[in-house]
Amino acid sequence: PSPSKLVCYLEFTESHLSVCHAMSYKSALELHGISPDILPDVSDKLLADLGLLAGDAIHLKKGSTTWWNGPDTK
Repeated sequence: PSPSKLVCYLEFTESHLSVCHAMSYKSALELHGISPDILPDVSDKLLADLGLLAGDAIHLKKGSTTWWNGPDTK
Protein backbone atom coordinates (compact mmCIF):
# COMPACT_ATOMS: atom_id res chain seq x y z
CA PRO A 1 0.00 0.00 0.00
CA SER A 2 1.12 3.49 -0.73
CA PRO A 3 1.91 5.91 2.07
CA SER A 4 -1.12 7.89 0.96
CA LYS A 5 -3.31 5.07 2.32
CA LEU A 6 -1.70 5.63 5.72
CA VAL A 7 -2.38 9.36 5.53
CA CYS A 8 -6.00 8.74 4.52
CA TYR A 9 -6.44 6.30 7.38
CA LEU A 10 -4.88 8.60 9.95
CA GLU A 11 -7.12 11.44 8.78
CA PHE A 12 -10.11 9.09 9.08
CA THR A 13 -9.15 8.14 12.64
CA GLU A 14 -8.88 11.78 13.64
CA SER A 15 -12.34 12.59 12.33
CA HIS A 16 -14.21 9.35 13.11
CA LEU A 17 -12.39 7.43 15.86
CA SER A 18 -11.43 10.22 18.28
CA VAL A 19 -7.68 9.83 17.77
CA CYS A 20 -6.89 13.52 18.19
CA HIS A 21 -3.28 13.55 17.03
CA ALA A 22 -3.19 10.55 14.68
CA MET A 23 -1.13 12.41 12.07
CA SER A 24 1.66 12.80 14.62
CA TYR A 25 2.22 9.02 14.33
CA LYS A 26 2.69 9.11 10.55
CA SER A 27 6.49 9.29 10.47
CA ALA A 28 7.02 6.52 13.02
CA LEU A 29 4.55 4.20 11.28
CA GLU A 30 6.05 4.88 7.84
CA LEU A 31 9.59 4.38 9.14
CA HIS A 32 8.65 0.90 10.31
CA GLY A 33 6.59 0.04 7.21
CA ILE A 34 3.33 -0.12 9.14
CA SER A 35 0.24 0.51 7.06
CA PRO A 36 -3.47 0.13 7.89
CA ASP A 37 -3.69 -3.36 6.39
CA ILE A 38 -1.15 -4.83 8.83
CA LEU A 39 -1.81 -2.61 11.84
CA PRO A 40 -3.89 -5.25 13.70
CA ASP A 41 -0.87 -7.59 13.55
CA VAL A 42 1.54 -5.10 15.11
CA SER A 43 2.19 -5.66 18.80
CA ASP A 44 0.97 -3.18 21.35
CA LYS A 45 4.51 -3.00 22.72
CA LEU A 46 5.95 -1.93 19.37
CA LEU A 47 3.27 0.72 18.96
CA ALA A 48 3.99 1.98 22.48
CA ASP A 49 7.71 2.00 21.69
CA LEU A 50 6.89 4.14 18.64
CA GLY A 51 5.21 6.65 20.93
CA LEU A 52 1.55 5.80 20.44
CA LEU A 53 -0.68 6.28 23.44
CA ALA A 54 -2.38 3.04 24.54
CA GLY A 55 -5.88 4.28 23.76
CA ASP A 56 -4.84 5.60 20.37
CA ALA A 57 -3.21 2.27 19.51
CA ILE A 58 -6.42 0.43 20.39
CA HIS A 59 -8.53 2.77 18.25
CA LEU A 60 -6.09 2.55 15.34
CA LYS A 61 -5.88 -1.24 15.45
CA LYS A 62 -9.62 -1.86 15.87
CA GLY A 63 -10.62 0.56 13.14
CA SER A 64 -8.07 -0.44 10.54
CA THR A 65 -9.65 -3.68 9.31
CA THR A 66 -13.07 -2.12 8.82
CA TRP A 67 -11.56 0.91 7.11
CA TRP A 68 -9.24 -1.18 4.92
CA ASN A 69 -12.17 -3.30 3.66
CA GLY A 70 -14.51 -0.32 3.27
CA PRO A 71 -15.19 2.17 0.49
CA ASP A 72 -12.69 4.75 1.76
CA THR A 73 -9.73 2.74 0.46
CA LYS A 74 -10.97 2.51 -3.11
